[in-house]
Amino acid sequence: MQLTALFRFCRVLTGAILALGLFSCATQPTSFRSMSEGELLAYNRGKPVMKQIHCQHNQHSTGSHIRRTECKSVEDWVYHNFRTQMAIDIISTHKHSN
Repeated sequence: MQLTALFRFCRVLTGAILALGLFSCATQPTSFRSMSEGELLAYNRGKPVMKQIHCQHNQHSTGSHIRRTECKSVEDWVYHNFRTQMAIDIISTHKHSN
């Protein structure tokens, strides 16, 4: 009776170790912020322009001297800039209509 419990325990332990090994080998999301300029160039090589990654280094002027790096695909930057321009246009139009 104790021998079958030991075999069951060993089987569960082996399964848990195999599952842990498989999960640790799963691909992690790419951290573009930690890539050097050369690594980004190599990553972007052969990709369509809109799918290439571009990083922008921002330094906020209000209180913080920490540079913040934001990385997005060119497609995401275009969409971001389009939305920002629309917001500016709405504010500008609203100010002039009063």
